[in-house]
Amino acid sequence: MRKIHLWISLVVGVLVWGAYFLHFAQGLRSGDLGGLIWWFLAALIVAVVAEGAATGLIARLLRRRTRALDDGPTLQAALKAGHVALMLLVGLILLSALVLALSSVFGWMLDLSGARGQVIAANLLLGMAVVAELVRAGLTLALTPRR
Repeated sequence: MRKIHLWISLVVGVLVWGAYFLHFAQGLRSGDLGGLIWWFLAALIVAVVAEGAATGLIARLLRRRTRALDDGPTLQAALKAGHVALMLLVGLILLSALVLALSSVFGWMLDLSGARGQVIAANLLLGMAVVAELVRAGLTLALTPRR
C-alpha cells in the first residue's frame, strides 16, 4: 500500500504541478500573470482531492492485504528519503539567500517590490517545495526493498 501511495503522490504531483508551472511559464512569456492565484488554488485542491481519492480507492480495494508501516526497511527508506528531501530544500533556500545577498552586494535589481517580482519569487518558493516533495516520494520508492 505504501508503494502505491507513493506512486500516486508522484504521478499526481508531476501532472498537477507540471500543468500549473507550465501555465505560469506561459503567463511569464505573455506578461499576463493575473488570475494566477486561482490557478494555484485549483492546483492545490486538485492535488489534494486526487491524491486523497486515489489513495482511498486503492486502500479500499486492497484493505485485506495492507500492512502497517513496519520498523524495518520500509521505514528506513522513508526516513532516508525524507532526510534527503529536507537537505535539498535547505540547500535550495540557502541558494536563494545567496542570490539575494549577492544581488545586494553587486547592486542587481531583482524588482521584488512589484507584483510581477513577487509572483516570480512566490513561484520559486513553491517550486522548491514541489521538487523536494517529488524527490522524497521518488527516493522512497527507489529505496524501498522489492518484495
